[in-house]
Amino acid sequence: MRHPHRNRRAATLRSLFAVVVAAIGLSVLAPALPAFAGDPVDLNGAYIVDESGVLGSDQVALQNALDTLSTEHGVNLFVVYTDSFTNPSDRQEWANDVATMNQFGTNDVLLAVATDDRVYQLSVDKDFPLSDDQLAAIETDDIVPALRDNDWAGAGIGAAKGIGDALGGGGGSGGGGAVLAWVIAIVVIVAAAVLLIVFLVRRRKKVDAGVNANAAAAGPTQKELDRQVGAVLVDLDDAVTSSEEELGFAVAQFGAEATKTFSDVLSGAKGKLSEAFALKQRLDDAEPDTDEERRAWSQQIIAICDQASDELDAQKDSFAALRDVERDPASALQTAKTELAALAGSGTDARERLGRLTQQYDPPALTTAGGSIEQADQLRTFADAQLTAAATAITAGDTAQAALSISAARQAVAQAGTLVTSIATLESDLQTAGAGLAAAIADAQQDITEAARIQASGTSPDPNLPSLAASLGVEVHRAQTAGARDPLNARIALEAANTPLDQALASARTEQERVARLIAQRDRAIATAQSEVAAAASYLQTRRGAVGPDARTRLSEAQRHLDQSLSLATTDPEASLREASTAANLASRATASAQQDVSWAQSSGDQGMPTGGGGGDFSGALLGGILGGLLSGGGGGRSSGGFGGWGGGSRSGGWGGGSRGGGGFSGGRSSGGSSGGRRGGGGRF
Repeated sequence: MRHPHRNRRAATLRSLFAVVVAAIGLSVLAPALPAFAGDPVDLNGAYIVDESGVLGSDQVALQNALDTLSTEHGVNLFVVYTDSFTNPSDRQEWANDVATMNQFGTNDVLLAVATDDRVYQLSVDKDFPLSDDQLAAIETDDIVPALRDNDWAGAGIGAAKGIGDALGGGGGSGGGGAVLAWVIAIVVIVAAAVLLIVFLVRRRKKVDAGVNANAAAAGPTQKELDRQVGAVLVDLDDAVTSSEEELGFAVAQFGAEATKTFSDVLSGAKGKLSEAFALKQRLDDAEPDTDEERRAWSQQIIAICDQASDELDAQKDSFAALRDVERDPASALQTAKTELAALAGSGTDARERLGRLTQQYDPPALTTAGGSIEQADQLRTFADAQLTAAATAITAGDTAQAALSISAARQAVAQAGTLVTSIATLESDLQTAGAGLAAAIADAQQDITEAARIQASGTSPDPNLPSLAASLGVEVHRAQTAGARDPLNARIALEAANTPLDQALASARTEQERVARLIAQRDRAIATAQSEVAAAASYLQTRRGAVGPDARTRLSEAQRHLDQSLSLATTDPEASLREASTAANLASRATASAQQDVSWAQSSGDQGMPTGGGGGDFSGALLGGILGGLLSGGGGGRSSGGFGGWGGGSRSGGWGGGSRGGGGFSGGRSSGGSSGGRRGGGGRF
């Protein structure tokens, strides 16, 4: 209920206060406003954010009302006008995110208005002195009528006045009360003026120094963002990989038409994942970045991954329905048994092939094959145990558990097949690399001879020609003596050493010679890059339960550079050569990083390694990310659950649900903090 005497007195006090402020010559500079598009906003010290552009000159009157509320009652009312509430779309969550982002306290109030969607939210701290009934009255009497009339500034002004009136207490009348009121008013005015002077001086110092306390305190630290970036990248990458495997099974059983929606969603998620990995590479490369760039890119990665993950999660119910329709579990069990039986002889062949390779090549040439035979054996054992469990479940009538076991077994069989095939592929790649190494040695020797001839003629285009030729000669000798034992790495090293000399000699060659040589180098570089990328992809795919974000980022970037190299091959051979060389280097680094992750995971999990109750060997399944994806309800990557702290991501079965989790900063939407205890009301107008 309104108190007219108190309202008149408050109006008189505000007018008198305005006179005092004008008399002492104070002015408030309006802070610059941030401009976002519907997402929760960082106020950056502003009390008004008008993304919708609806206020115009009315912003001055609104700011005066907010200043009055702050001065008279110590309450800071922040007003935001945006087109729609996005990320999240729920108005209360959106307001809570703004409160968290801007470190709101007990006396900080938010009025958020989505002008296009015609939705609003009034948000206060749980300990704010007004009751829910009082807040509801303010909404009904002061905010909603103005919003319905498109009086945008009036809604904020009404909120400020309504809160001030509700906080002002009961009014009185009569001479004694009036005199006392004026005495109190004068004291308040003087005190407020002093406080305002102090406030404005401090505020001016902060502005002049380029410091904004709210901005500095708001949001996570960069270290927390880095942890969150790693978690969401691993999470999404695992979800995409598991979803692709699940989609392959569904297409084989139900046909492409029935699974088209899943295929489209997965394709979109892959595109977003590639974009996120490209940003992660920019964070990790040698180019210096500003703090603002690192923060912006980190937040962009998190937003991209969250959006893609949400799109995958949105398919959970429809995919679960498809899986329910699918099984005849007995038929699926027979199919899985046939797939497992087909692997029976391949393991022996792979073991014999790896034995031959071990005798012919040095360990650095065989790094991607390390542990592959053992893991394939573990996966076959695991698959056999899962199929036995599925048969038992079918007999017991538990078709849901049978479906889970069959799916896990088929993923294990697929991974075991990939591991076996990778050894044959490695043998072929090494043979191809050996032939390419011979050609690279011949090219390098030709360059050394040409450099010597030019140097002897006294027409050298580059004074560094002798030293470049000498350095290349050392690499040629290494390739001739030890290259056969590690041809792929030897070829990469030789071509890297040849590049500076080749560039120095370019001016002395005819255009035809230069182009012919460039094309030959391009072709060898593309072949090398393709081998490196394929080997790295196979290694990461079959060990994804242990592999973190760095290796995944390098591999994604390697694939991107390889694609670029192939697209430029006919139009720009020189650029294609550069892209291929970059792709090979990144793929090699991806493999090395993944091997470190696997080594760490295995060493940290030795004491907690499950022995596979029921006869199954779970080691390969854990390493391949199968258990984390299908059976354990999600391991959250490295940050929670799973074996030894590393599981197969936080989704069950790719398309399935499960919360994104993991340790460290939760990112995106924070629970707890000041927003965790906020209340208020809102709705449509």
